[in-house]
Amino acid sequence: MAERTFRRRRVVAAVVACALLSPGCQTFQSLKTMGSNWRPFSSSYDDPLAETKLADAERLFTEGQYEAAGKLFKELADNTGNNAILAERARFMQAEARRVRGQYPEAVDTYHRLLIDFPTGAHRQESCARIFEISNYWLDDFRDELLARQEEKGIRHWRPRWPNPWDRTKPFLVQESRALEGLDYVHTHDIFGPSADKALFWCGYVNFIRGNFEEADHYFSQLVEMHKDSSLRPQAMAYAIQAKNNATGGAVYDGRKCAEALHLVHVAEASVPELSRDPEMVDRLTKAKFAIRYQQAEKDFRTAEYYERIGHPGSAVFYYELVRRRYAGTQYADLATDRKDQLMALMAAGKSPHGNDPWMMVQAKWSELFGSKNDVQTAEGRDSAPGSRPLTGPTGPDPRTMPGGGQPGLGGQPGMGGFGPRP
Repeated sequence: MAERTFRRRRVVAAVVACALLSPGCQTFQSLKTMGSNWRPFSSSYDDPLAETKLADAERLFTEGQYEAAGKLFKELADNTGNNAILAERARFMQAEARRVRGQYPEAVDTYHRLLIDFPTGAHRQESCARIFEISNYWLDDFRDELLARQEEKGIRHWRPRWPNPWDRTKPFLVQESRALEGLDYVHTHDIFGPSADKALFWCGYVNFIRGNFEEADHYFSQLVEMHKDSSLRPQAMAYAIQAKNNATGGAVYDGRKCAEALHLVHVAEASVPELSRDPEMVDRLTKAKFAIRYQQAEKDFRTAEYYERIGHPGSAVFYYELVRRRYAGTQYADLATDRKDQLMALMAAGKSPHGNDPWMMVQAKWSELFGSKNDVQTAEGRDSAPGSRPLTGPTGPDPRTMPGGGQPGLGGQPGMGGFGPRP
């Protein structure tokens, strides 16, 4: 009997709960309204003492009680019911409290939250300046690493190091990535601010040293295009030229980056006197032009080889002649001349090279076996024809003999003199 009564009570309680939780129940709506006005369930509430709390928090901050002040600032900033001016001030002071306590990673996150919530607020530029200072401090380890590895050539990949868990001023992990992230915040939220060009330069330079040439090209090109009065523009332009040339991946890939790099070289020579007057930079620009020209010559030469391989000698001759005229003085021009002479001799002898195309090979064999008498005579005398040797010549220079060990760019080295300015 007792068990049956207990079951009835459970059924009645379940029915009452379903009725209360149903969307049309007025009791549920009243409970929901009460809960939304209760502080534990919402970050928005009417606080008549907000101005007094802000004054108390700033007094605590002035007295050096940063932890207590930070808690009050956070409470005021999290309350979306406060006016925007008060909330922005509270969020900025919360970040300042964390910064002066040496909690730099948390401070950067708080500054960034302010920039997200108040993108046009009164503390935008000041927050960006604080983020740049902290990120630049984090890059000191990167600069020290470059000094220690200055004898190394080529790309200098990141080397892991033991973090200090007691140092609250630096991220425990991925310090370099956090620094680049902070610099990205600076130039994103304050595009034409006083630190935007420096942030772009360091983002590009770190990626350049690590071998991320596409990212480096992105940042350096932005600096060149958007900050024409910056003192870092000449260096950024020089790095952008090399980053574009190295970002192609080689002659077999898209050659538009090479064309952009060559155009940027011409712009630098015509409009940037800082580069044209410096003998060292003039020499580097000359090497850059040679590297770009060399890669473009290789691309056109590979295109000619492709047409020759699939059995289109006319197109192959056209591209070989293009390489011979456009890139005179390079090794590819000499190779193109030899290949063109071979193809012209074969076609003059009546033998059209069929390459590796199966259909062209079948057609050539059919003509040889069942063609006319002239075709047979031509086939019999092809061995004595000049240039009748198989087209198995070199496909290009050995990459190991290229300047810089086969890496495109200014001698294969990512650096272009020094480590850039140190803001």
